[in-house]
Amino acid sequence: MNIARRPTLPSSVAPRAVTDADVPADARPDERLTAMLRWAVQAPSVLNTQPWRFRVDGDRVSVFVDRSRVLAAVDPEGREAVVSCGAALFTLRLAARHYGETVAVEVAGPDDAPDLVGTLRLTGHAPPTASEETLFRAIKARHTNRAPYADLEVPVGLLARLHGASEAEGARLHVLTADADKAALADLVGRAIRAQSDHESLEEIGAWARGAGDDRPDGVADVPWGGWGRMGHLHADPRFAIAETRALVAGAPALLVVATDADDRAAWALAGAALQHVLLLGAAHGLAASYFNQPTEVDDLRPEVSAVAGVGHAQVVLRLGTPVETPGTPRRPIDDVLATAGG
Repeated sequence: MNIARRPTLPSSVAPRAVTDADVPADARPDERLTAMLRWAVQAPSVLNTQPWRFRVDGDRVSVFVDRSRVLAAVDPEGREAVVSCGAALFTLRLAARHYGETVAVEVAGPDDAPDLVGTLRLTGHAPPTASEETLFRAIKARHTNRAPYADLEVPVGLLARLHGASEAEGARLHVLTADADKAALADLVGRAIRAQSDHESLEEIGAWARGAGDDRPDGVADVPWGGWGRMGHLHADPRFAIAETRALVAGAPALLVVATDADDRAAWALAGAALQHVLLLGAAHGLAASYFNQPTEVDDLRPEVSAVAGVGHAQVVLRLGTPVETPGTPRRPIDDVLATAGG
């Protein structure tokens, strides 16, 4: 098995530094779309692998999975990579709307190129809605936060809006509130941690860890969040990671499962769009998220996650809450993710 390793990358202007001045109104459509990609790449991705490639051709952007960044041990089908690309496509859609463009978005079907996730095409002009602007302004505020959260409940009204956000993108959201369901999920995460304690999985996770002084623009900081942090698997006895995870799941202000009725490439892309919509709406209300995706990555356990949630096919498991700390992860320069129209 070829373990996905993080390549050495060139440096350029950080995408998180993008401003409206970087998307000039009088530029050609392809130039505007290329500039908007600096917003798209701020989407979340599994282990911050940023497994996407973009091809701009006139008024159209195609989003592809970058197979060199797919986690061969943890995500052999590339499902989580497609979910990540679906989140990037949604973020690009928001950016286009912010800049007054109307768009048509299509997710790839079974007859399309195997690594294509979806396309976005500019179709006209119209000002963004207030809700679109709210989500767009949250793009820079959204960060995965693996630290403990404040002991504050997520308002019921906001949870209802998060349900609507997921459904608007063609997915479903289930909130686990019963102690028995939380305990069942914690048990599944613990079993997955043991299953992923093999050499190949740990080596792959370690390849995407950013240690002290590592300034490469991807991967996850290798800091001592605790045994429940993904990087904690590299340093802790699985029993410690499992115990910490159970405590974290039990105390999660909101425990969410994003699911889809189908379980194919198109469904995975829709799950990514739903995830980013949920995350941005939460970020707009001061909330952060982190993930418990381990049991969705183990074939024997993923159906059990779906059963606990009682919805379709589980794609993403996450907690949502008010952050005590707000870390961020870097992003690669656009030159590194942009393919030429003929390439």
